[in-house]
Amino acid sequence: MPEPRIYWLTEEFPPETGGTGMVAGRLSRALARYVPVCVVTRQLRPALPARDRFGTARVRRIRPAGLLKGAGWRALPALAFYLARLTLLLVSEARRYDIVVVSSMKIMPLIAVPSCRLLRKRCVVRIESPFELVEPIAAESLSSMGGIVSRPLSRLLGAMQRLALTRADCVIAISRDIEERLTNIDCPPERVLRIPNPIDLERFRPAGKEDRCALRTQLALPAERTIVLYAGRLSRAKGVLLLIDAWRELVARHPELYLVIVGKGKGSWDDCEDELRRQVRAAALEESVRFVGETDRVEHHMQAADLYVLPSEYEGFSLSIGEALACGLPPVVTAVGAAPELIQHGVNGFLFPPKDRGALIEALDAALAERPRWPDMGALARETAERFGLQHVVSQYLALLRALAAGRGAAPDLQAMLRSRAP
Repeated sequence: MPEPRIYWLTEEFPPETGGTGMVAGRLSRALARYVPVCVVTRQLRPALPARDRFGTARVRRIRPAGLLKGAGWRALPALAFYLARLTLLLVSEARRYDIVVVSSMKIMPLIAVPSCRLLRKRCVVRIESPFELVEPIAAESLSSMGGIVSRPLSRLLGAMQRLALTRADCVIAISRDIEERLTNIDCPPERVLRIPNPIDLERFRPAGKEDRCALRTQLALPAERTIVLYAGRLSRAKGVLLLIDAWRELVARHPELYLVIVGKGKGSWDDCEDELRRQVRAAALEESVRFVGETDRVEHHMQAADLYVLPSEYEGFSLSIGEALACGLPPVVTAVGAAPELIQHGVNGFLFPPKDRGALIEALDAALAERPRWPDMGALARETAERFGLQHVVSQYLALLRALAAGRGAAPDLQAMLRSRAP
């Protein structure tokens, strides 16, 4: 039987650096070594080519360009145009694919799932975040749209999204939290599979003592300070404002601390980078906080650091936590999304509740008190990450895609089919 041909639909894709885009890029490039893959994404930047290659995967970018999240009513004409073009593409190119994989359930499944059923194709929907299940329309868009009309619209869209999920051939949950939420909206459990986000274990790996010292010199980081690393979007939802608010108290007790912040806020609907920089200046923290900005070598900063911190308010399966674990870096993170699955408190990292300044300080204090155990904790962190290596996750996707291509009807025995075909 020939290999299934895949159309991968995603809102973000490289060179965009959001988590959804990074995962879509990582998986599509790896899957394209085994099966034909075409990525269909929105042309977020006008300068990007409409047709491209990413490894051996083909890439198609559809207009309109620009950021739509948080635009409220102004986004509706652009969304309608985008969905019309997406529908036309799926129908006109139906002979070129067998399975559609949709990253995110916001809007695209409303087109992809019924189109696939009409065209007798398979459709898989990946749920990237628990907020996709509880916020049909993002809160920032609702606030700009006004409540009288937007709330009924949100309820209608939520009902349509849930209907689409019940009609998909498979729904992928990237964490136990998302899997449990799916059962609460009557998504058929036999069609729900938990497949985590992949971690690049070759790129993200522990550094030896000499390499670590060399990296600190190369990155102009202080050799003798205790470096705590934050890597991610500089957005309110990531809790970085809370981190800086707590940092003054932490540095007063632990003057050796040095916070390195990797990432940018531009392009995020809840960008707080300017406010964050003002907060650092107002608290006179310039000697203990460094902004690196965006970098394509985040693994070097992880290999040079002592601890990783992520005070996010919500997550699905955070790539940065997995990458920190892969680098043997004990993480201090909020117990949201997949974090409780990845981290045993006090064993390979530390957990604390979100939006809790006191708990954040307490967790970092606890981590600093365990300094002699950091090498052992780092080794356990790496062991944890190895369960989510890219090749292992790709093998699960290949088994799923081949099982779907071989099956008929609604594939009610998908779980058993996947187990029987797993490499």
